[in-house]
Amino acid sequence: MGIISCNGQTFRDVQAVFIDKDGTLADVANYLSQLGYAQAQLMEDQVPGSYDIILQTLGFNDEGLTASGLLAVGSRHETVIGTAAAAAMVGCPWIQATELAANTLKAADQKFLPKAKYTPLLPGALDFLKRLKQTRLKIIMVSADAQNNLENFVACYGLTPYFDYLQGVSSQQPSKVDPGFLQTACHEIGILPHQGVVIGDAASDLRMAVAARGFIGFLGGWCPQVSAANILPRSALGQETLPSYTFATDFNQILLN
Repeated sequence: MGIISCNGQTFRDVQAVFIDKDGTLADVANYLSQLGYAQAQLMEDQVPGSYDIILQTLGFNDEGLTASGLLAVGSRHETVIGTAAAAAMVGCPWIQATELAANTLKAADQKFLPKAKYTPLLPGALDFLKRLKQTRLKIIMVSADAQNNLENFVACYGLTPYFDYLQGVSSQQPSKVDPGFLQTACHEIGILPHQGVVIGDAASDLRMAVAARGFIGFLGGWCPQVSAANILPRSALGQETLPSYTFATDFNQILLN
């Protein structure tokens, strides 16, 4: 068992770290921004008048893509449903909207393949994984991205030695915040959720950490930095269901013992 400390918060008797990929280990801001604009244009070509509302739905504002929006934190299925809903708001029939949303997202994907090449490791991520590997902790990647994208990312950057298990979304595990998502990862490596600490950059990671020993919100994966308020809204403060938590802007703030 190990001890993880970060900015005054200490997590004891830790056996595993559940770490997010996009926005925590991988720099995805530029990739997702290009993907979102491409899909919005493809939808506009099919559903005139949908461009702006689709961008808003995906999480864009006047300054660009936000770190807490649908495209940044949602699964592929959630992104399709959100895009379809936006198209429906400007008069596209629902069945047609869902088909167009799925097809245009797939087409936009094709413009930026392989994804791993467009999503490099964030500064300090590799050194942090090396430090984790020197401990006896299990290391599990947990992500709302598709399973094959996790596998390709790990292969692209030579990260296979650093992970005990990769858990992405699938038809069996469609949502990162579903209770079974973390349970599945834990079952595969023989631990329980409450024996691990979650590290991630989104409210979905915090929700997942309710079943874990604690949570470290990583704020350094976006520019400008993610706000703690994006992960932990004021309305959530004081809730008994919140795990012990802290925030880090740099991997060097996370100390391993």
